[in-house]
Amino acid sequence: MVKNAVVKPVFPEVCLLGAVFFMTALMVALLLPVFAPPADASFSSVTITDVEPTDLRPGETKEVTMTVKNNGGMDARDIRMAFQGTEVVSVVGATVIHINSLNSWSRKEVKVYVQVKEEAPNGVYSVPVSCSWRGYYFDPSKGYVATDTIKAELGISFNVEGEGMINIGAVTTDPADVRPGDEDVEIRAFVENSGEAAAKDVEVKLISNFNFNPSWSGTDRSYIGRLNSGDSKEAAFYVDVADNTEAKKYSLPLKIKYKDTRGKEYEVTRSVDLLVEPKPDFEIVSYRTEPASINAGEKAVKLRVTVKNVGSEEAESVSVRITDEAEVPFDYDVKSGFVGNLKVGETGEAVLEFEVDGKAEPKEYSQGVEIRCTGDRDLGDENVYIFDDQIRLEVTPSGPGGSSKTLSVPVPGFSPLFALLALSLAFVFVRRMKKV
Repeated sequence: MVKNAVVKPVFPEVCLLGAVFFMTALMVALLLPVFAPPADASFSSVTITDVEPTDLRPGETKEVTMTVKNNGGMDARDIRMAFQGTEVVSVVGATVIHINSLNSWSRKEVKVYVQVKEEAPNGVYSVPVSCSWRGYYFDPSKGYVATDTIKAELGISFNVEGEGMINIGAVTTDPADVRPGDEDVEIRAFVENSGEAAAKDVEVKLISNFNFNPSWSGTDRSYIGRLNSGDSKEAAFYVDVADNTEAKKYSLPLKIKYKDTRGKEYEVTRSVDLLVEPKPDFEIVSYRTEPASINAGEKAVKLRVTVKNVGSEEAESVSVRITDEAEVPFDYDVKSGFVGNLKVGETGEAVLEFEVDGKAEPKEYSQGVEIRCTGDRDLGDENVYIFDDQIRLEVTPSGPGGSSKTLSVPVPGFSPLFALLALSLAFVFVRRMKKV
């Protein structure tokens, strides 16, 4: 006889085993790494960290090196940098730079050519840069993934600084050959800006001295105004050259004032060279008449005039002539006398002849004398020079019978004094006679 078997339930053991399996699976799942990029690796950031050089000059084109850096933990791919031109500073040549990739925290140098406009005012100028790229990372479930395009507006800045440099160019004069004693000599000088920047309110002043003086007020100044880089304008001055100026080359200082485009004032000193050519010059060293004393009505009076070349050049064909004077009682039979050639320092004599008017008043008369010559033709000087001077000729009163040559000039007050003295002597003489 079979006894009924007791069947024990197995549910609790199964449940316990399932629970253990579930807990184990949960712990394994919790311990397995799940892909989640760290905070600093969740983005990419392309920036420009360094630019060399940053100092530029107006009108300059220079190669510039930039350092492009990825400041994020995510790689960057397909990086494009587009440089925008400005009115003053711009990139020339390739204006778009392409970089295939920049790993996280890496950097790369790129080169561009930057050009600064001529006459650019001093200042700091920025060139905008439009930058775009894609982030690039690894997803365990998807593999390598590229993000959407990321855009950023960057820029590079440059310090533009230039100076106007004012110099003097070609110099001309009118007349071309400047000589001692010349008046209203025009000096024209080109004022040039050979610097990189514009100069404004340019004014030039000629510094005068005892040899060169302004012909009239204001002729030692010339206002130029604005001079852009590379420009030039002509300044004009008018001077009188002193008679005793030595023949040689002179350096005349020019004081130049101007401002840059920001209003900063500058002052420089330049000079112009001026050649003073030699020329003859004359003075009358002596003169005399024959006879020495002349009276009204005198005939065939000879006038001997001795002149000396005190200039710096030989004089050719020297002659002395009398100029017409309205108030002299002299009638010249020989109005000019030929002297010839006179070297520097030599003297020569001219002989003239005149007669004195019969009604000439006894006194001194001022007689004009003109000395005329030409320059040294061997030196190319064919100018005619005229020098005016004065001499004084005295007509003395005639003695008794009109023949005396002795000048007798009464002294005022002498006759009454003489009469009084005579009376005194007579009175003394009479008294002495009475005592006797």
